[in-house]
Amino acid sequence: MILTCPECATSYFVDDLRIPRGGRMVKCTSCSNRWRAFQDRDEAEGEAPESRAVADAPPEPQPATPGDDLEIVAAPVRPVRKAEPRKKASVGMVVGVSLATVLVLALGGAVVFRQKVSELVPATAPVFAAIGMPVNTLGLVIEGVKQQPTFQGGRPVLSVTGAIRNVRKVSIEAPPIRISLVDKDGKAVAGVLAQPLNAKVPPGAVRYFAVALPDPPAGSHALDIAFEIPAKGEAAHAPAKAAHAEPAAAPVEAQPLPADSPDALTKHEQH
Repeated sequence: MILTCPECATSYFVDDLRIPRGGRMVKCTSCSNRWRAFQDRDEAEGEAPESRAVADAPPEPQPATPGDDLEIVAAPVRPVRKAEPRKKASVGMVVGVSLATVLVLALGGAVVFRQKVSELVPATAPVFAAIGMPVNTLGLVIEGVKQQPTFQGGRPVLSVTGAIRNVRKVSIEAPPIRISLVDKDGKAVAGVLAQPLNAKVPPGAVRYFAVALPDPPAGSHALDIAFEIPAKGEAAHAPAKAAHAEPAAAPVEAQPLPADSPDALTKHEQH
């Protein structure tokens, strides 16, 4: 049972058998208050016999047993903390979380559809490349590259073959292909620039190429193939030279050589 001190309201757990029906003196360990504790009314009623005799006179008092005034020092009941109501989130926090969610979704969509985004806004392509997500802005891919050392006319060459595929739905003019041999440090030691014979690649079509690199250096470590895309504003071809010739100098009249010159003609006498 639980006893509560009437002075300081401290609660204690006490064994029911320690408190008789007639009550017992107990002591509070918090404030040293003493009072007479009785059993709970509900428990006392539960211990009553099923059939109760009815009498007009009150029952005779029973003699007190030794130890009725024994002081009981019990351990206090640990107070149970009430759950504090959760503070409602402020409107600013809700708005901030919502904006952060929208921003994350927008960035995620931009990454997933970065190819389309770069086509609409070409300036975003370097941004995606900087974060390790390059975008194919050209619409052409080089695939199926193979290399084979061989000889041509007794001269060692490296034969390189591959294919150019159009991944867009429009025809694309393929730029030249730069084929380079690089060393272990990634530095180009040899290379050649190949111009496709039929540069226009229809949608979804494939164009094949074959290039021979003569005399590949012994320090070659890997093969690097990429499109040679001219910088913006740079001319694709060198300007043609003027077709007309420079005006010729004025003709000079021939003069006779000096007489003492060995190449001078001799005079013939007239007959």
